[in-house]
This record gives sequence, structure tokens and C-alpha cells, in this order.
Amino acid sequence: MNLPIIEQAGGPVDGTNRVFTTSSPYVAGSVRAFRNGQLQTVNLQDGWVELGDQKVRLNEAPLVDDVVSFYYLQA
Repeated sequence: MNLPIIEQAGGPVDGTNRVFTTSSPYVAGSVRAFRNGQLQTVNLQDGWVELGDQKVRLNEAPLVDDVVSFYYLQA
């Protein structure tokens, strides 16, 4: 059974970094990205791309002090 996880993303939030990590492997297609509690839209400018290997790339770098979190199904 795949457990749902919601957690703060791993990686620096410094205004330039766009690649963040999850603490566990995820099921492909299950990641949802949140910035400051707001769900981002995968196919728009504020979206994201699953890179696999517990990595996710945001289309826009979050600003310093933004909170980035992911919801996903644990593989």
C-alpha cells in the first residue's frame, strides 16, 4: 500500500535553487507541489517536473523565506 506523505521539501530556499528532494521515493505522477500553502499548477509557470530519484524541479525558484512542501504517494 502506498502511503500519502506531506512534508517540507529538502533543499535551500534561496531565490535561485529549483531542485528539491523528498525524504522517500515517490510514485511517479503522484507529486503535488505547494508554495506557502498554495497548490501550484503542474502545467503552468508555477508548476514542477518530477525528476525521479526523490527529486522535483520547480519551474520557478521560490523566494527566500518561502515554504516549499510536497504531497506524494510513497513508493
